[in-house]
Amino acid sequence: MCQMSAPSRARRPVEVLRDLPIDMENEKNLLSCLIQRPDLVRDESLSFSVEDFHFGPHKRIVQAIIELDGEGIVPDLGMIGNRLGLKGQDLGYLEDLTWIATSPPNAKFYAEKLRDVAIKRKALFDAEKLQKAALSGVPDEIAQVRAEIGKSANYGGQEKSDWKKYRLDISRSATLKPLSQKFIVGHLPDEPGNYGLIIGPDGVRKSWLALHIALAVAVGRPVAHGLDGSCLWPAPAEGRVVYITSEDSPDVMWRRVWNIAQMPGYEWVQNIAENLDILPVFSSMTLLSTTQDGSIVQTPQYRELAEYSQGARLVILDPLADLFDLDENGNREGRAIVQVLRQLSLKTGAGVLGVHHQNKASMLTGEKNHQSGRGSSKFGAGCRWAVVLQPLSQIFNSEDTEEIGITGQEADWTLVHESKASYADEVAGDRWFHKVVVVDDDGHLTASAPLAAKLPEEKIRSKKEKEAEYAPAY
Repeated sequence: MCQMSAPSRARRPVEVLRDLPIDMENEKNLLSCLIQRPDLVRDESLSFSVEDFHFGPHKRIVQAIIELDGEGIVPDLGMIGNRLGLKGQDLGYLEDLTWIATSPPNAKFYAEKLRDVAIKRKALFDAEKLQKAALSGVPDEIAQVRAEIGKSANYGGQEKSDWKKYRLDISRSATLKPLSQKFIVGHLPDEPGNYGLIIGPDGVRKSWLALHIALAVAVGRPVAHGLDGSCLWPAPAEGRVVYITSEDSPDVMWRRVWNIAQMPGYEWVQNIAENLDILPVFSSMTLLSTTQDGSIVQTPQYRELAEYSQGARLVILDPLADLFDLDENGNREGRAIVQVLRQLSLKTGAGVLGVHHQNKASMLTGEKNHQSGRGSSKFGAGCRWAVVLQPLSQIFNSEDTEEIGITGQEADWTLVHESKASYADEVAGDRWFHKVVVVDDDGHLTASAPLAAKLPEEKIRSKKEKEAEYAPAY
């Protein structure tokens, strides 16, 4: 007599969960690498997905890193915590992950091990679903489960990105009139996530111009208002300004503020202390640096600056090269700097304006293009507003200036060329500012303060027209 065995039963969920393959150590290892090197989420050689992580908090951290990176924001601990709604002591777990003894170059090894475990875990879940469907005896249910398993296998078990969250509402955009474009100063966009550049050779008074912009925004007055009523740009909306200067000492900045305050019509400078923070850090601040393994990381000083500048209208960084301990010529490093400038704007709500040195070749030729700055071309490509400064002597030689009647102190003009204005209807063209000598109460000659004035354009124009008459025809 044949004895029949009892039919098999589906394993209960608790049994499946108890036997699940889980590798918490590798989850932490890979997370540590991603926090140190967020750009790894774009590394195609790292085949992993959010679902490869089993622990819920780990999934949320990875998702936050991917989202922030996709939005062009460098995912530091502060930004990850902000995206997850963590504050204070809740950030402790994130900070603990950074202390794990891992190396980002080993991220591929961690990802592969984690992927293997995730595949096994998913196979158990799929087997449980199929077993339940088989025991139900309903052919349609069995077919549906098999189709779902097959579909997920086609994507390698990875969750598809929710690209719809980036999708522009075409209907709304075509029917609802948008707000008009506004600017903080000049054509620097009044929208978080943007930065501008002041570019020029050595000694062309880039920092003087940056200081005049800082003063103008802090009090809502025209930029470099001249004795003849001219200015570089009209009065901007008033707001707090944080001006980081790394090249110039506190004494140098003291003299500059004093000189400007002595100019007729600039008596108001002494009354704007509440709206203007001038911070002469004098080569003691670094916002981005590299670790021993070559990873680019944000420094605690960057996070402190972002926190200090909350609610500001404008943040000025003078010069950019002094604030980033990176090879400014590298594409990877250039991209990191562009990202952190945009992120600083997004995080604070302020516009960011960087003062940047011109490269040697452009200095010699009097280049006026926003791609003439030192280092990676990404600096100029990533900005949304750029002005390039050149001395009058670079535009016209001494014989030319004498011929058009600009000699001696009158020749000390600086050209301000708007090279890029991405969100303006049209660029503003060339503007000029002039060195004005200041004499103090004791009769001593002090350093100069540049103020806008009207260059005798008619003299330059007449010279150009005269040259055109004698130009040979080819």
